[in-house]
Amino acid sequence: MKEKLTSYQILAIMFLVPYGTASLFFLAPDTKNDIWVALLFYSIVFIIMQMVYISLFNKYPEDSIVTYLPKIYGKYIGFILGIIYMWFFAYDAARDLRDFTELTTSFALIRTPAYIISSIFIVIITYSVYKGIENIGNMVQIGFIVVIFFSILAFILLSISKGALKFYNIYPILHMNFIKLISKGWKLSMFPYGEFITMTMLYPFLMQKSKLNKTVIFVSILEGIFIALNHILFIVTLGYEFASSTAYPLLEAVRLIHIGDFLNRLDIIFIVVLMLGGFFKISILMYASALGISQVFKIKNWGLLCTILGVLILITSFIIADTYPEHMYIGWNIALTYIFPPIVIGIPLISLIIYYFKKMIKT
Repeated sequence: MKEKLTSYQILAIMFLVPYGTASLFFLAPDTKNDIWVALLFYSIVFIIMQMVYISLFNKYPEDSIVTYLPKIYGKYIGFILGIIYMWFFAYDAARDLRDFTELTTSFALIRTPAYIISSIFIVIITYSVYKGIENIGNMVQIGFIVVIFFSILAFILLSISKGALKFYNIYPILHMNFIKLISKGWKLSMFPYGEFITMTMLYPFLMQKSKLNKTVIFVSILEGIFIALNHILFIVTLGYEFASSTAYPLLEAVRLIHIGDFLNRLDIIFIVVLMLGGFFKISILMYASALGISQVFKIKNWGLLCTILGVLILITSFIIADTYPEHMYIGWNIALTYIFPPIVIGIPLISLIIYYFKKMIKT
C-alpha cells in the first residue's frame, strides 16, 4: 500500500527541513543587524519559486521530481538530472550530519570521538528511514511541537532574565539601502528557503492535495517569522558582532538565561532539542535521496539501500572538509553560490518553461 502524509505532516516536515540547521547559525553576516528583514523578504519571495514546484507537481501528480524530469527532458537528460537531485539530497544530509556532530563534540560530549557520535546518529536515522515516510511523518508531528515550544520558551526565559535582552542592539533598522540589503542577502533564498526543494520528493504522498497551496504559503511565512525572530534574539542578546562571529549563537544566547539560583545553564537542554531537529532534517533528506534511487533504479531491497546510503552519508560527512571552518566556508561560499542555484531555481524553472513550450508546439 502506498504511504500517505496528511497536510499537517507535510507542514511539519516542510518547517523542520530548513529550520533544523538554520536555527543554529547567524545567516548572511553581510546584512548585519538587518538580517531579519532580509529573512522575512526572502521567505515571501521564495513562495513564487515554490509555486513553480507545485505547478510541475500538478502536471505529474503521481511523480516525484526525479521521475517527471525524464518525461520533460527525455530519457537520458532526465536521468542525469535525476541523479543530480539524488546526490544533492544525500550531500545536504552529509553536511547536516557534520554540523550536528561538530555541535555535539563542541558543547556536550567533548571527549567522545566524532566518528562514534556520527555513527550512532546515522544508525538511528537509517532505521527511521527504513521504517518509511509515514513513520517519519508521525514522529515529526511531535517534533514540530517540541521545537516550536522550545523556540518560544527561549524568548520567554531570556525576557525575564535580568539584563539579557538589549534591544538597542537592533538599531538602526534598515541602516543600508533596501536594494543593497536584499542583494547582500540573496543566499538566504538558497539556504534556508532553497531546501524546500526536498518537498518535491514528498508531494505525491500528500492525501489532501487541494490543501497544498495553502500549506506551502502558510509554512513559508511561518518559517520566515521563526528564523527572523531567532536572529533578532541573537542580535538583542549577543550583539551583531559576536553573534555573527561565534559558531553557534543560539547556544551562546541561551547561556544568558539566569533566573534566580536554580534556572541557568540550559544550553544542554537546547542541544537535545537541536539534535532532535537535526535528526528529522537528516532523516527527511536521506529518505528523499533513497526514494529517488529506488524509483530510478527500480531497487526493491529498501533495507539494503538505506544501509548503503547511510554508510555513504556517514563517510561523506567526514571527507567533505578537513576542519569545521573549512566545512562552513565550502557551504557558504561554494555550495550556496554554485550548487544550490541551478538545483533549487534553474532546473525547476527551465523544466516548467520546456513543459509549456512542448505543450504549445503540440497544439
